[in-house]
Formats: sequence, structure tokens, C-alpha cells
Amino acid sequence: MSIILFLLAAGLLAISLYMIGFWVLALKLRNAGIVDVGWALGFIYLSIVYSVLAQVCLPGSMLLSAMYWISSGRLFLHLLKRFLRSYPQEDPRYTRLRADMGANADLKMLFVFLFQGVVLLIMTVPMIIAVATLRPDFGIWMIAGFFLWLVASIGESLADQQLTAFANDPANKGKTCQVGLWHYSRHPNYFFEWLTSVAFALYVIDAPYGIWALICPTLILYLLFYATGIKPSEAHSLQTRSDYAEYVRTTSVFIPLPRRKV
Repeated sequence: MSIILFLLAAGLLAISLYMIGFWVLALKLRNAGIVDVGWALGFIYLSIVYSVLAQVCLPGSMLLSAMYWISSGRLFLHLLKRFLRSYPQEDPRYTRLRADMGANADLKMLFVFLFQGVVLLIMTVPMIIAVATLRPDFGIWMIAGFFLWLVASIGESLADQQLTAFANDPANKGKTCQVGLWHYSRHPNYFFEWLTSVAFALYVIDAPYGIWALICPTLILYLLFYATGIKPSEAHSLQTRSDYAEYVRTTSVFIPLPRRKV
């Protein structure tokens, strides 16, 4: 348990400094949306911190680190392209948040960045458990976690590609993407992102203290529904797209399901 607490404390310090750096960068760019890019890359950053401090190279922990790296790298490239495509225009979520903050919004935004750093740290709890406690052989839960991660990664990548292709077609300007996975879920990218966190928790669930890894999918599910994910995205879409209300009536909000008849 001591090594887990040590890695948590070291990770908290490391990610705080990391997010402060991105806050300074956001001030220079006058665009808080860069934090999303930094958040995605932060998984790779923390995995390096944990590996260096723990000095563990067991096959099980190395595979989990590779899973984090692949997911983080894919998300980083996707968010970086999105940021560069819209820059200097800021993501509406952060523009509204800045307006709600009023005076000293830039300083208050630092705490938003630090909070995201804490969330990022919690999301890497499975990695900490793997580095600290995993046995050298591959158990059934590790194998199950790997294959669930594979399915989730393919699903999220496909959802992002379908949305990007739809958005890049000038004929679709102002319309809601309802093709592919988006025909069955209003937020398939978020669903598969959550499923990825479930896979990480499943990977270490039978390790000592592995039960604590469940905080990872629990937290991200709450945030997706009630904080930075679905709620602000739906509010913005309802205001800006005339076909979105009908989309809401017929389409599952999260889990891909057959459409409802109205």
C-alpha cells in the first residue's frame, strides 16, 4: 500500500506542475481549449512518471501502459487537430465558463485546469495499481480487460472518424451527424471513452487493492453526464441545430441502441 500512496502523491505533484504549464500556455494563446489537448497527453506523461519512480518492467504493467499510450496518443491527435482547426476560436464550453466566472477569470481558470489534473490522476489509478502490485503472469481478468479495451478503442476511433468526415462536408453545415454509430447514440464517442476506463479497471480488478480501480469508470461516467461532457454539449446543440430536438427524441443519449419510434 505504501508504494501506491507514494505514486499517488508523486503523481499529484507531477500533474499539478504539468497543468500549471498548460495554464500558462492557455494564457499566451488566449484559448483555454488547449487544456483538452494537454489532458489527453497527460496519460503518457504520468505513465512515464510512474514507471521511472517504481522501476518496474513486468509484462502485465508494460501492456497496460501500452494500452494507455495508444488511447492517449489517439485522443491527443484527434483533439489537437480539432483545436488547430478552430483556433483562435475557443471551445464554447470554456467561453461560457469564462463569462460565468466574471472578474479574475484567468486566475480562476487555473483551478479548472488543476481540477482536470486531479481527474487525470484518478483516471490513472489502474496504472498505479498495475505498477505496484501486478503479478508477472497474465490472468483471466487482464486478458478480458485487454479485449474490452480493444473493442472500446476501435469503437471510439470509428465514432471520431465518422463525426470528422460528416463535419468536413460543407453540405452538412448546421446539421447533426446521424450516420454510423451516431445513428444509434448521440454520444458514441463518450460511451466508448467510458468503456475504455472500464477496461482499465477490469485489467487490475483481481490485483491487491484492485477494487479501487473502479473509481476510474465511476468518476468519468459522472463527469460525462453531469459536468464537462454530455450536459454542455447537448445544451449547445439544442441552441444551434434545428434538427437536434428530434434527434434527442429518437436516439439514445449514451449506449448505442436501436432508434425509438415517435
